[in-house]
Amino acid sequence: MQKTRCLTASTLEVGMQFEARLSFTREQVDQYCALVGDHNAIHRDLEAARIRFPETPDIIVPGGLIQTTISALFGTSFPGDGCLGLTFCPERFRRPVCPGEEIDVTLAIARILRGGIIDMDIVLVDADGKPLANAKSRVVAPDDTYYAWWSENIDGLDEAGC
Repeated sequence: MQKTRCLTASTLEVGMQFEARLSFTREQVDQYCALVGDHNAIHRDLEAARIRFPETPDIIVPGGLIQTTISALFGTSFPGDGCLGLTFCPERFRRPVCPGEEIDVTLAIARILRGGIIDMDIVLVDADGKPLANAKSRVVAPDDTYYAWWSENIDGLDEAGC
């Protein structure tokens, strides 16, 4: 089990940020496509990817895989365990992302609303810092009751779940 964080609505502030570096393997692309039934050839065949994107060095990582990986950051890292995703509104990627390419993701708290609802601004850049995409998301941060349970039952576990 991966170690998680649990930041409650009462501990979050506008302007707080979390950064992560993401990269995807061909195996992850294959697994994602099989799981969701995405049979688009650009995700498995280099020739098809190059017909669509002539300069691409490899197949294309599905946007949904990138999006769900970012959503996973909400539930593990920022705000963390107990977070509930409500919306995720991405814009179109400026260029495709390929397996092995590193992308940096910044999650920033834009607004905090009643009921622990948090509006996030999301920025994705490539390894050179060039913009790839932006998104907005709305999540519900865990409350203090959940945090009390989490700190008693989960916080002490190491990555092996012990």
